[in-house]
Amino acid sequence: MEQLTKRVEELEKTTQQIQMDVAVLTARSEHFATKADIEKVRAEQGVMRVEIMGELGALEQRLDKKFERMEDKFDKKFEKIDEKFGKIDEKFEKIDEKFERIDEKFDRVNQRFNQLEDKISAFNNSITWKIMIPTGLLVLAWFVQNIVLKMS
Repeated sequence: MEQLTKRVEELEKTTQQIQMDVAVLTARSEHFATKADIEKVRAEQGVMRVEIMGELGALEQRLDKKFERMEDKFDKKFEKIDEKFGKIDEKFEKIDEKFERIDEKFDRVNQRFNQLEDKISAFNNSITWKIMIPTGLLVLAWFVQNIVLKMS
C-alpha cells in the first residue's frame, strides 16, 4: 500500500506539472496568429502597398513638375548669363580693335624711328666724309710739314 501511496503522490505531482504546462501553453496560444489573422495582415499589406504606390506616383508627379519649373528658371538664368557673356565678348572685341589700332600706331612710330636712324646715320656718314676726313688729312699734313720736314 505504501507503494501505491507513493505512486499516487508522484502522479499528483506530475498532474500538477502538466496542469501548469497546459496553463502556460494556453496563455501563449492566445497570442498565436490564426490563418485568418495572417490573411487579414496580407490583405492590409496589399492595401498599404497600393496606397504607398499611389502616394509615390503622386510624389513623383509633383517632383517632375518642380523639376520642370526649376529647368525653366535655370534656362532663363542661363539665357541671361549667355546674353551677358555676349556683351562681354563684344567689349573684348572692341578692346581687341583698340589694341590693333595701338599696334598700328606703334608700327608707324617704329617706322619713323627707323627713318630717323637712317637719316642720322646718313648725316654721320656725311659728317665723316665731309668734315672729319679732310680735317684728319689737314692734321696729318701739318704733322708731316712741321715734324717730318723740320727734322730733315
